[in-house]
Amino acid sequence: MTAFQKHWNSEIEILLKELGTPKSLEDNIIDTLNHSRRTGIFPNQIINALRLGQSIKDGNQNMAFVASMQSGKSGTIYFLCNYVLPALGILSEYESILFVTSMRDTDLYDQNCRNLQAEFYDCVLGEMRPSNIKVMKMSDFFNHPNPHKVVNEFDVQLIVRDEDQFGCGEDSSFQAAFFSELRRRIPDIKLLAVSATPYDILDAQFSGDADVDVIVGVRPPDYYGISEMLEDNIIEDLPEAFKPLQAQGSGEDIVYNVHPKVIEYANHLVSFENGLGIIRESNTLRALELRKQLKSQYKRTCTVIAIGSDTACDFNINDGIKEISSLVLKRGQRVILIVVQALTAGKDLGMLKEKVRFGIETRDSQLANGAQGITGRFCGYHKNRDFKLLASVNLLSHYAQFEQDYEIFSDREWRNELYNNDVKGLSTHTRFVNTQRQGVFTPIVAIETIDYCDLLSQEARDLLDFIDDDGYHRLLGFFDTTFYDSHTKGTRFGQKGVTVRIASGYNLSSNRVYKNWNCGLESDFGSVFFKKQQYEFGLLISNYPVDDVRNTLGFCGIKILVSGEREFRNQETDVLNGSMYSQSSETE
Repeated sequence: MTAFQKHWNSEIEILLKELGTPKSLEDNIIDTLNHSRRTGIFPNQIINALRLGQSIKDGNQNMAFVASMQSGKSGTIYFLCNYVLPALGILSEYESILFVTSMRDTDLYDQNCRNLQAEFYDCVLGEMRPSNIKVMKMSDFFNHPNPHKVVNEFDVQLIVRDEDQFGCGEDSSFQAAFFSELRRRIPDIKLLAVSATPYDILDAQFSGDADVDVIVGVRPPDYYGISEMLEDNIIEDLPEAFKPLQAQGSGEDIVYNVHPKVIEYANHLVSFENGLGIIRESNTLRALELRKQLKSQYKRTCTVIAIGSDTACDFNINDGIKEISSLVLKRGQRVILIVVQALTAGKDLGMLKEKVRFGIETRDSQLANGAQGITGRFCGYHKNRDFKLLASVNLLSHYAQFEQDYEIFSDREWRNELYNNDVKGLSTHTRFVNTQRQGVFTPIVAIETIDYCDLLSQEARDLLDFIDDDGYHRLLGFFDTTFYDSHTKGTRFGQKGVTVRIASGYNLSSNRVYKNWNCGLESDFGSVFFKKQQYEFGLLISNYPVDDVRNTLGFCGIKILVSGEREFRNQETDVLNGSMYSQSSETE
């Protein structure tokens, strides 16, 4: 058993204990994991589902599940709704969970229906059971004939919002349908946003527009994502003003040429017996011309296909994916696929990921679609490392930082770097603006620092009298090697009124514990912990040993922060006055 398996088993045991679940859930977890190849549910998804169940049990109204692309989010939701919530008594028979998606892709909708509405096996009862999930398109949710009737008709207890790019702003259709209409009639209806890029709901949390509990998905060691691709130098930066198809002249005299980088990448594909290369083009006319040029140069070695919504393309998106899957996997061909504004979130290439040889992603002006596009479709659980990617390294590096630490979303420097590199937005409805908002401020009213060596003392235990004995012993366990050398991101402390940051849960370049360690009484408690809801205490935990290279603070121990009363502060603007009137004078 690997160290990760031991850690995950321990985490599952801790979560089950904290949740107080019946033994039937433990039995179903064991049965599910013993048959993972059949069920498609693995330990990371079990942990994710239990953490989500804890958040729902705690009474949170708005939740965001942040998990890496192609990492198993649907399986997490399936296990949460069919096993965890019924075991917690949160979901009764004939009650349901509504899973809504804004994607208008019929194939994706059908895929969600097949996977999420599938029957599940209850090993305790020894029988198949109907799924508690109802899948619905966002457009149908709005017009059925209204969201309130949908919720009543299916006795909905929770709405799961999948990969929805509509934000929480005043112009959002989701704002109008859910927050303004449904929450008004049913105040206690719960919302869970599920995405690798949930920037809309995170912005609502950061700005204080909504209290959001963020649950971070477990990242298994065999997952291969954008962070790993960058580390392996698989991604090459886009050349300046890059376009796959180059044009010289104008009108009837225009001459087209394939960019040299495309030729280089296509030749990489040709070096394999079979495989797939994907190129994104900006519009159908350019895609068709690129297809013509590549067919001419690679007519004996590659099949070139263009897919998109225009009938001039070879296939629509869904039929095109099925066709190339057949050509590559069943007939052993090399295929160059040209996509026209397609192949984004939700599209799973499945077994084709093992046969990918190159990808060229041209989108570089918005973080969500630039990351979730071609590059995001190559993420997942596969052994393929011999492929090339041409994409915006700056954009993907910033996404990787977010992937490793979602709270960097609130980092002004991180946002400024994106903005200054012409990435003008996070998603469709969250664009950068140069402004500072008014909002909720929670002052820090007291600070205590305790060295690890003193944590076992009675004086330290007295200072920590706001946690019970189980919490105290769990706090001490955070300093064990088996804990800080394992995946600890998203670990919950399980003590009412207490929120924590643990150093081992962050990467070296952006460690939130060390970055916030020097906060003072003038700091905002909510900004230090990225929590706008009220907590009485916060713990910054530097759990690496002092001589560990990961401990850049040079201190091992904890810092206790006590919060004061929340207050609303108006926007403040500093004025830099360089005139003579701003100069102090000793003669005044």
